[in-house]
Amino acid sequence: MAHFEYRTATLQNTVTTPQQIQTLQVFNGGKPCGWLGQTAAGFWFHYASNNQNQHWVSLLMPPRINFYQQADLFPVFAQHLGGRAGLDADVLNQLHQLNGQQLGSLSFANPDNPVVTPPLRTPPQLVAGQRALIANPNTSTVRRPFADTMVHHPSCWPLIQTLQQLKKQADPNNRLHGLRWAYQAQLLDQWVEHPRPDLAPYQQHLYGFEAVHAVLKQNPQQFKILTENSNRFAQVLHEVARTYCKNFSAEIELLQKLLPLISRGQLQASLVYQQQAAHTSRPIVLGLEYLPLY
Repeated sequence: MAHFEYRTATLQNTVTTPQQIQTLQVFNGGKPCGWLGQTAAGFWFHYASNNQNQHWVSLLMPPRINFYQQADLFPVFAQHLGGRAGLDADVLNQLHQLNGQQLGSLSFANPDNPVVTPPLRTPPQLVAGQRALIANPNTSTVRRPFADTMVHHPSCWPLIQTLQQLKKQADPNNRLHGLRWAYQAQLLDQWVEHPRPDLAPYQQHLYGFEAVHAVLKQNPQQFKILTENSNRFAQVLHEVARTYCKNFSAEIELLQKLLPLISRGQLQASLVYQQQAAHTSRPIVLGLEYLPLY
């Protein structure tokens, strides 16, 4: 018995764990824009240069400031990890594993091992409330490093049908970015599939996605507390629309119809912006987008 216990302990001691990543190179739209690092004191992000015309990583982290540092993971990165962002010490490893799968324009590479793992071609087995990003094998080779299709568990289909109706009511002329993806959603046998909303049909570049709680510099728990005060919550979201969105009156009309779904945690509201144009020093916000949560 003692010999068996000794062998078990020996085997356990020989199991190797992945080396913790201290620094990630960050790409925006496939172009290098800086480095994200972790120390005992917290996290830092350093833009690659002092050029204010380079790609932004966040609406609240413009490149006019070259170096950012704080105790918690920056919301623009933490939004990809959801509730896991503050639970584990190896968040940079998690971001690296999500490379090419996360929503939006940001991707990551380990400078010490710059190998990009091809994304899955078929969705994993989903349970109710889950979604996954997959690569479409029919797309061009230029797009294949990125996941370009989002799939949900079929339990999401009734919600998507509700969103389609709300879109028709609040935006009959299809002027708003929000919920445009819902028109293309299809119910298949085991999942609901639709193209990623941040990919324009005739453009190869990616859009920036930033969850509203990240724009407000809040974590998901703080945002949930805000949603519990319905009047205050509506005022904050309306102000976000007025500040960032061009057609803010139409955005607010659609937003008002979606408030119950957002406050119940069925939808996540995000600001979507174009990567920097040559004639401007800041991203062009296209509007709000709403996606079913996990």
